[in-house]
Amino acid sequence: MIVSICGIKGCYAETAAVEVLGEGISLVYFNSFQSALDSVKNQRSEYAVLPVKTSNSGYVSEVNDLLSTDNWIVKQKIDLNTHHCLMALKGEKLISIKTVYSHPKALQECELYLRKLNVSLQEFFNTAASAKHVAENNLLKSAAIASKQAANLYGLEILAENIENNNDVTTFYVIGY
Repeated sequence: MIVSICGIKGCYAETAAVEVLGEGISLVYFNSFQSALDSVKNQRSEYAVLPVKTSNSGYVSEVNDLLSTDNWIVKQKIDLNTHHCLMALKGEKLISIKTVYSHPKALQECELYLRKLNVSLQEFFNTAASAKHVAENNLLKSAAIASKQAANLYGLEILAENIENNNDVTTFYVIGY
């Protein structure tokens, strides 16, 4: 089964898709929700797994807007406990971090923790992509907010775990056409 997601290896959508559809699926990664849905509509993939809501920051309006524009079928709902980690290059210290990269929803969900750090925030299209960006560009004094899986995948050191404001559940839909 071919499944479309928005993001890159290590993203929460990947975790949700594998958790509900199993290890045997083939994932196709896209940079936008629209592209992931187009893949389903054009029969290049059977389903898309997309986030529709988080318990901490509300609805993912872009996805909900896209789902209202066509005859999409929600096949299944997935509630994934999402725990955000602050990660940086190995050897970086929390005190030295000046810039934090992540998806806008993740930055919002970790707002209370981030306020204590006095750092500048840089929005990225995906949490895992922000981790990859920090790692591949050897960004000193920088960190990303993403999953523990992303930290392991991109060789980053976790400086802090479970930094979300409250326990967070992200609801994903398995979407067909």
